[in-house]
Amino acid sequence: MDDNTTELLLKADALMRRTRSYVASPSPSPDLPSTNVAAPRVEAYSPDDDVPILTEKVTEGDAALATAPPHMQEHLDALRNELARWLEQELPHAVLKVTDGLADQLMGELTHQAEKNLLPRLIARLDGTGREMD
Repeated sequence: MDDNTTELLLKADALMRRTRSYVASPSPSPDLPSTNVAAPRVEAYSPDDDVPILTEKVTEGDAALATAPPHMQEHLDALRNELARWLEQELPHAVLKVTDGLADQLMGELTHQAEKNLLPRLIARLDGTGREMD
């Protein structure tokens, strides 16, 4: 396990210790690093539990958006919509600019290669000194 996973498990354990009065110490798992923190007792899940089930790692940004007060949610939605509208307007122009640059670069490279390799072969062929092209 990496350090992030271990840290996440320790935080989950601390949360469970704060919200539950019973915590047992199971035998140490070979997958988990040895720590002095006791692991929570495994209980069957019931919908009435007040402890969240950890199914994925949440980034700080996701957590900030998820815990925004209700009056800020309207502002966050407006910001998301404005960002989406801006991307719809600007992204095609940015992509065209990049692809135009690539097309110019490709054309320059092909022209250089044609002058360097193809043109001498064509001249030699016209003079009759070159051999047949494959």
